[in-house]
Amino acid sequence: MKIGLFGGSFNPIHERHMEIIKDVLKKGLVDEVWIVPCKKHPFNKTLASEKSRLEMIKLATKNIPRVRISKIELKSKGKSYTLKTSRKLKKKYRHDFFLVVGSDVLYEIKKWYKYEQLLRETRFILFKRKDYLIKKIKEMKIICVIGKGKGNISSTEIRKKIKSNKPVKNLIPRDVEKYIQKTNLYK
Repeated sequence: MKIGLFGGSFNPIHERHMEIIKDVLKKGLVDEVWIVPCKKHPFNKTLASEKSRLEMIKLATKNIPRVRISKIELKSKGKSYTLKTSRKLKKKYRHDFFLVVGSDVLYEIKKWYKYEQLLRETRFILFKRKDYLIKKIKEMKIICVIGKGKGNISSTEIRKKIKSNKPVKNLIPRDVEKYIQKTNLYK
């Protein structure tokens, strides 16, 4: 089975995340998308609780078939590193794994943990992001580029809007917005 691994903080999951997931599945690039929320961000970003982030992901994806949530990083100790996660999954399952990443990653991947090994061991599905041109990275195996590079949505900006009581309509799924309001998250 072909599995698209879509990792991130999902703090909160937003509409651009949803677009990526749906696009990868619609194009038949993979059989399933596994969302992999990180436990502790490698760049030390402050995150909402695991429970809250998991609940928001569940709410956002509840009506999308062929999407699973992998808790592999949440069960690990320390920071979440893509290379370690990928290796653990390959050891546990006999699937073909592909990393689903935005084109912004091309500008920061050299900061990732043992990125050269990751590039040698991994195939990528790249999603175009506005203001991030596709550039070649030696040894990076990109099997497909998808998306139209529409405007970016930032979880950081969403959190700022919520904290300032500004509307987030059309930025996050409605059920996620209701959950955030109900739990007073990001206030």
